[in-house]
Amino acid sequence: MATRVAQRPPARPTAPAAVSLGVLPRRQLTGIIPALLCIAFATAVTGLNAVRPFTDLVPVVWIVAVALAVGAIASGVRAFQRQGRMDPAIEAVLPHLGAAQPTRALVEPVKWTKGWVGLPARIKIRYASHVVDDDPRFVDQIIAGLTRRLGAEYRVRKHNSRRCVLIVELAPASDPVSREQQRAIEVVKQVIDPTASVSVTSAEDASVSKIEVKHNVGPKMAIAARRSQIEKVVSSMLPGRWRAHWDLEGDKIRFEVRPTMPDMVLHEVEPAAALTHSAYKSFRIPIGPDEDGQIQSWHPAVSPHCLVIGGTGSGKTSFQHTVLTHLTHAHWRVWVLDGKRIEFAGFRDWPNVELVGARVEHQVRMLHAAHELMEERYSQLENGTARLEDFDPLALIIDEYATFKARVQRWYKTVKPKGAPAQAPVLDLLSDLARLARSAKIHILLGLQRPDVEFLGGEMRDNFGARVSFGRLSPQGANMMWDSFAVGVAIPRNKRGRGITLNAESLPVEIQAFYTPDPAKLDSSDKADWDHLAALRPATADYERMMVRDPEPELTDDGEGEEVEPDYFQWSTAEIVEWDPAAASKTQPGTLRPANVTPLDPRERVRFVPDVDDEAPDVDAAADGDGYSESLEGPAVELEVGDLLLVDATLGLWGVVEGVEPDVVDDEYLAIEYRDIDSGEDGLLTVFDNSVISYRRPEAA
Repeated sequence: MATRVAQRPPARPTAPAAVSLGVLPRRQLTGIIPALLCIAFATAVTGLNAVRPFTDLVPVVWIVAVALAVGAIASGVRAFQRQGRMDPAIEAVLPHLGAAQPTRALVEPVKWTKGWVGLPARIKIRYASHVVDDDPRFVDQIIAGLTRRLGAEYRVRKHNSRRCVLIVELAPASDPVSREQQRAIEVVKQVIDPTASVSVTSAEDASVSKIEVKHNVGPKMAIAARRSQIEKVVSSMLPGRWRAHWDLEGDKIRFEVRPTMPDMVLHEVEPAAALTHSAYKSFRIPIGPDEDGQIQSWHPAVSPHCLVIGGTGSGKTSFQHTVLTHLTHAHWRVWVLDGKRIEFAGFRDWPNVELVGARVEHQVRMLHAAHELMEERYSQLENGTARLEDFDPLALIIDEYATFKARVQRWYKTVKPKGAPAQAPVLDLLSDLARLARSAKIHILLGLQRPDVEFLGGEMRDNFGARVSFGRLSPQGANMMWDSFAVGVAIPRNKRGRGITLNAESLPVEIQAFYTPDPAKLDSSDKADWDHLAALRPATADYERMMVRDPEPELTDDGEGEEVEPDYFQWSTAEIVEWDPAAASKTQPGTLRPANVTPLDPRERVRFVPDVDDEAPDVDAAADGDGYSESLEGPAVELEVGDLLLVDATLGLWGVVEGVEPDVVDDEYLAIEYRDIDSGEDGLLTVFDNSVISYRRPEAA
């Protein structure tokens, strides 16, 4: 019976292991014998000429003979010294060439650089036919040996594997590496891969601006947390703020200095085309550029409503002005509910701003009118008398809704008729509009001072898919707004218009919102702002300015004929007519008083109580630990994202924790990524995992 012998599959070709061959034979100094022959020739000519004169050129013969002798000796000495320079390199390379014994014949310099000795500029290398020369390490080992022993960089010029010949040459001289470049190379190799290939690019001021890395640790880089930590480590160990672009398939990384975000970017518009349904579906409202210069925008056809949050001086109102001017320039119909009554005063006569509600009565009528328009369009769609493309889009800008709500509740008590609901019906309309208005081409921009669970919880939050926050958030507000206790809580204090929004991947990114000046706050000296507004102003109005006509008081039917002020339902159904300056001047805000207010006659010792401000004072997210618990102490491993960490006890510096991961260099350490609560700058703190630290935890909302 035949026996089957299992054959092992051929192993992967590998370069031969280095074999010690001993030292090369002793060098020989050439040129002496040729020099002696030249002197002997001159001596012989001189002797013969003395016995039998035949020439007068004996001195010339001696000059030539001495010159040749000196040349021969010099050439021999030079060759001897060059051989001395080559021998260490030959001995380093021979073990990889399959040589049976040490010999200089396999490594032959065929060209030298200028100078008395110089460097071999080109070297011809022959190797044995049994050497596996398709292993990349074969050439690398030869190049490394030559570079190490000759003190210069070499590269492959030609490799003829059929003839077993390798020709290498000096690599072109590279630019000198500065101290900053060397530091960058060392940091990247230590953090990522000691064998990585690193190239550094410098800016005009000689600072490092870009680092490109080719590494061999792809599986480690596949972990997102590790990539984030490496980016933080590089940013903390090198000057400036750095970010990384990862090529996981090619095992490449590109680090570059984060660009500086501008402090102000003007809102500019391009000539607007006709507002067709196709244009409506692709229409975007620019919010502002992120740190990459990418313009983040609100796409109403995809995210029908936008929620904007920001305290006083954060840039929220300017952003709403940007939205208004962009919409009107694109032929949109715009209604404005001015919660503070004065923030949109400069845009009341702006083309395509059809209606501005400053008084609470007019604001209530506006929301009822928007709801009626929505119901009317739904009926037309249901009956088949209209299609969605037949409707013009309407943008409803609601500024300071919390203030509006508080005022409505007080006002409703003065106009509530008998048998009416306990709460003003208008307060139930916003949720209906947020849920249903999209299908009627009605879109809402809702402005708030601070996050509120009423607008950021449950269904309402889902309906406001587009969101922007300006200024600092409390950790609770950040969690409601962005599902993170850390996002937006460390926005720089003095950056008006700086905020957070969602990018195309629905990830929070920092932006600098476009700036639009307020016409009501400009004077004659602000020529640049007036010119800017002139460029934003639509040339023609597609929609005429409208106003709410105040209902007339009714007379009682008890025979006394007393006037009764309009009740809630009369205001909610008041007529909306074309703008009439004369009629509007009769009912300016503040000229009417609620029906239940009785004027006081002058009398002594009357103490007036200041009106209660509807708006709660803005609170700094980090001042005195607001939004955070009292200071706690515990091991570093207990830290969580969103905690407020005491980074430097001496200086009293605190930072918002953005990540906690094992250190990439030493597993016994933790790398804590944080953002400085005052400056907003990123930082990295490395501590033992059992180190006791001070921190504050976000309080429950």
